[in-house]
Amino acid sequence: MRIRFWGTRGSIPTPGRRTMRYGGNTSCVEVRSSAGNLLILDGGTGLRELGRALMADTSLPEINILISHTHWDHTQGLAFFTPMTCPQSRITIYAASSTGKSVKEVFAQQMDYLNFPIPLDERQAQIEFREIGEETFTIGDILVESRFLNHTILTLGYRLCSGDVHLVYVTDHEPFAPSLYRSGVTDPKPTDIVHIGDRKHVDFLAGADLVIHDAQYTADELSRRRDWGHSSLEYAVEVCVAARAKQLAFIHHDPDRSDQELEQLEMAGQAYARRLGSDLRVFAAAEGMQIDLPETSRIPLVQISGQPSSEIGHRSRILVVDDEPAMVRYLSTVLSRDGYEVLEASNGHEALTIVRERTPDLVLLDVMMPEMDGLQVVQVLRASEEFRDLPIVILTALDAEKDIVRAFESGVNDYIDKPVTPAALRARVRRWLLTRRRG
Repeated sequence: MRIRFWGTRGSIPTPGRRTMRYGGNTSCVEVRSSAGNLLILDGGTGLRELGRALMADTSLPEINILISHTHWDHTQGLAFFTPMTCPQSRITIYAASSTGKSVKEVFAQQMDYLNFPIPLDERQAQIEFREIGEETFTIGDILVESRFLNHTILTLGYRLCSGDVHLVYVTDHEPFAPSLYRSGVTDPKPTDIVHIGDRKHVDFLAGADLVIHDAQYTADELSRRRDWGHSSLEYAVEVCVAARAKQLAFIHHDPDRSDQELEQLEMAGQAYARRLGSDLRVFAAAEGMQIDLPETSRIPLVQISGQPSSEIGHRSRILVVDDEPAMVRYLSTVLSRDGYEVLEASNGHEALTIVRERTPDLVLLDVMMPEMDGLQVVQVLRASEEFRDLPIVILTALDAEKDIVRAFESGVNDYIDKPVTPAALRARVRRWLLTRRRG
């Protein structure tokens, strides 16, 4: 497997003298298997130069583009991707939609004539859009596994397997909890990870030959940028060490970060891995960097039939439970704007009655309530066969490690501490609804 970086910056392109070494283009990574299959991870501004290189090739390959999410810094290059203007080009774009619009409609809007002179429907290439969620599928000889990340809109990470080589691409992603492991543990194991979301993230990275991971911030910067949807370098190192990955290429460099500062972060990341007792190789991804991962054996691929969809399929019903009327109004307003049917309860007893009578698709549940707290509600629901698999998301002001651990031990699916921004709330809710439909 051959990997080449065409764009490594996050948020906005940053050309100039301060970014010449690591590059100023936004996220775009080229991946080629030993059999010659081409995958492109994200369509940031780096995609423009990759497109020019592909057009210079005498035999234009079939092109598959895996989009992490539809924010501008990951899609802006598509409008300038020259193969889209070539009738011989066959391009398949994989992505998840965070709205009621299809993926094709989202990209058509970006290339609307008010925004760009050549609309999507005037492109001459054969272009196919495929909506995906958490799926496993094949592209040529490459097995692709997609997994939802923790960002401000629905975002996918990708794990690619070709032969015995495993590559994981993760951007943009924010830690689920303030710390990865429970405090006071000297030799932590996966079961000591505080938040189940972080535990699943480590599983996704497990044993990878190369992890390309968001590390836009330092740990100190991340503490001041909660709910912005990005990782710290320290977190990226920690999860790669926990996953026993071999190499970490950190990416999505902050637009204010200079080449010199990235060099310093690279050294700091390597030193941190050594302090954790790991031989993990840590380096900053740079435009033009190429990495070859030899495929020493072939592993039979599981053939996946059909094309799953990430559409929810009906108007989902969400129960909001909180004893603070202002919080109920806030949550109901945010969720109603996305077209959900919102049910409201002000205490645990009322919540149980509504669940039994109306059967919601998801429950957003406060913990601290009079008479019957949120975790007591969870215990009652989990004791029932009918509601054992009902997604329950805790939304509370309690953010201590012991509270998070206790909640997961009681059987909740997710834990979000207040205050939560509308964007973060919407992304987490949609993620759980899609996961339930898939199941």
